[in-house]
Amino acid sequence: MKKITVLLACMIGLSACQKDFLDLKPLSQPNADNFYKTANDFGNAVNGAYDALQSASQYGGDYNTIVEARSDNVLDNDPSSSAGLRYNIDRFIEPTTNSVLRDTWGSLYTGINRCNLILDKIDAVSMDATLKARYKGEAQFIRALSYFNLVRLWGRVPLVLKAGSTTEARSFVRNEVTEIYAAIEKDLTDAATGLPATYTGVDVGRATSGAAKGLLGKVYVTEKKYDLAVSTLRDVVNGTTYRLLPNVADVFLVSNKNNAEMLFAVKFRKGGLQGEGHGSWYGTSIGDNIEPSLRAAYLPADKRLPLTVQVPVPTSINAVPRKFYDELSGTNDVGNDFPVLRFADVLLLYAEALNEVGYQADVEAFRTLNLVRTRAGVPNYTSAQLTTKDTFRTAIINERRLELALENDRWFDLIRTGTAVDAIKVTGITMPAYRTLYPVPQSEIDTYNNKTTFPQNQGY
Repeated sequence: MKKITVLLACMIGLSACQKDFLDLKPLSQPNADNFYKTANDFGNAVNGAYDALQSASQYGGDYNTIVEARSDNVLDNDPSSSAGLRYNIDRFIEPTTNSVLRDTWGSLYTGINRCNLILDKIDAVSMDATLKARYKGEAQFIRALSYFNLVRLWGRVPLVLKAGSTTEARSFVRNEVTEIYAAIEKDLTDAATGLPATYTGVDVGRATSGAAKGLLGKVYVTEKKYDLAVSTLRDVVNGTTYRLLPNVADVFLVSNKNNAEMLFAVKFRKGGLQGEGHGSWYGTSIGDNIEPSLRAAYLPADKRLPLTVQVPVPTSINAVPRKFYDELSGTNDVGNDFPVLRFADVLLLYAEALNEVGYQADVEAFRTLNLVRTRAGVPNYTSAQLTTKDTFRTAIINERRLELALENDRWFDLIRTGTAVDAIKVTGITMPAYRTLYPVPQSEIDTYNNKTTFPQNQGY
């Protein structure tokens, strides 16, 4: 099959996978025009879109490096592993040919193209209207999430909203960031309308209307559209579907998947017949790889601190932070889900947006922030401590680091708040300012060979 990395394989991974979207092994690679005929075909296609998120180049593994290790939360202390591919990313010395970045770019566009195929063809097929709206919403949600990650990692990227041929792909350009965010907003707005609020049975864990609204609110905060963020997130905060669990550690138990705090998580399962687990997230066998400044930021009584401690011990094979620990059934077969968006994240985003709209002492923003702190067992903030919008903002960003540690949020928070260079300096590493964006994979630059429409990011 011919491929160009931006389009990547129209039909890879579309499977006869029953109802559980974990079961994603393909029986074949059918021609796209002949495949999309029935509701069952589209069900399989949607499962294939979820499958892209499970990739080792995304939530299955490499985001741990390109999002979290890039920040001041995790360090890569093994320069000899894989010829230093991940070490170089951690130390801000990765070249444009780094294969981890290349593979993640390709995986993201694989998922996007699967979503495009669904959205291109579903309106022409007769099926139950509610089911059709759901399938469209799921594809829109996954496409929006994929573009949200792309634009935050690389800035301007090709905005591809229709499936096409490799010949058409050669005409792609790096679209403006504003265009990409507009497409993300539209997808999530439409998805929030078409998706159900909840699921039952084997469908539990799929994207919901609440997940779409929550992610849209996060997008608005990233864009600094705080008024829109407040109104969007308030619907989730004031709803009855999601809530904080009383014990923060329970959120991450493998035995407690799909709990009331999870708006959306990428699903995995260890021991499956089709290899649906993943490798150990942040696994280490050569010493502690959690950046000391992260643990130093917690108060001793904070219930979240133990979740950053590696178990069994950092010198054990595949020792992992307690937050992501699972009894291993093999080196590369771990079964916990990766939390993409949870209610604590939404609460902190909501408090942040409220503060940016207008700081007010001892009102909703404080109450929302303190819900998270109370659950963590640490003292509430008061207006005597956080006296201005700036001090409240700093407290929120710090609280997000503590609450969402190792969940692929810290790097993006540093970038959107303009604090990355100073935060990284604390770890003893000097970060060049231009490396807030990654280099576009050299294979893409070489393919398009046009410095005007497809340039490399500045500094590389």
